[in-house]
Amino acid sequence: MAQAPEELPGPLLYQRYLRALRRFGDPHEEQPAPSPGHVIRFCHACGQRAMFRLDPEGIWYECLHCKHLD
Repeated sequence: MAQAPEELPGPLLYQRYLRALRRFGDPHEEQPAPSPGHVIRFCHACGQRAMFRLDPEGIWYECLHCKHLD
């Protein structure tokens, strides 16, 4: 349930939330597409939703979180 800033136990949590919104944007808004050679998908090795980069040969995608080749 949403709380007003005055109702939070400490202002630190709310301040961190506002900083994250400024830095990363609203998660409900449409995010920009990744740059060419990159895709965002689920990694079956580490279990994270992560960015994958296409290797220089153009054959494998590498998870930028755990470095697993997919």
